[in-house]
Amino acid sequence: PNGRVIFGNENLERSENYNLDLKYEFFPEEGGVLSAATFYKQIKNPINLTVAKGSTGFFTYANTGDQADIFGIELEGKYDVIKNDDHTLNTSFNFTRMWTNQDLSPNFQFNGNRENDLEGASEYIVNGALSYTLNKEKELNATLTGNWASDKISILGTSSDLSTGVQSPVFDSNIIEKGFVTVDFTLSKELTKKLNVKFTAKNLLDPKIEETQEILQQGDLQEEVVSSYTKGRTFDLKVTCKF
Repeated sequence: PNGRVIFGNENLERSENYNLDLKYEFFPEEGGVLSAATFYKQIKNPINLTVAKGSTGFFTYANTGDQADIFGIELEGKYDVIKNDDHTLNTSFNFTRMWTNQDLSPNFQFNGNRENDLEGASEYIVNGALSYTLNKEKELNATLTGNWASDKISILGTSSDLSTGVQSPVFDSNIIEKGFVTVDFTLSKELTKKLNVKFTAKNLLDPKIEETQEILQQGDLQEEVVSSYTKGRTFDLKVTCKF
């Protein structure tokens, strides 16, 4: 939807990932859970989407440095608000906080930056869901889910003078995708033992997705919107028959 042109990179090298996770879970009741986790990931030869060399204005994926580090914490919970023979209503949530850092090789350094955050990683991510089940002979299920992710780097910044490997006063700063909220809804109903209907609605809020970039104008950095679009809503109705 943003009209961005991305082409391949035959010199791309695979990344190597090393992960360490520590998690504690507590089950206060049947169907309920509370958990806390911490994690660390090390990425060798990290791959980022960045500006391609030259004046085409195109983008490509590249190994932009030697190592990236990700540290995070995650909290998760699930609780049955109502649970009996006829009805079940439960809620769940997930919260993630991440810190990322990567070194930049000389060709991808800009404005004196030798390090940067990792492309595509939000500092904060929140997920939530509310689910209802009608425990009858012809079961009904309804689920409302929501997600919010904070700002993240969409495209890694770089020096405009990539041919010299020397820091240039002219550069392309990071393109930042602003955080937004998405909401989805699913409803399914068993009509008969062989017939089931399911309705899905995705991206109900249809938020505006904006990307911004700091532009050097008359010696000053000013934040400008470089891309703005919506993905649109999706509705799907499916009928399933078992033979």
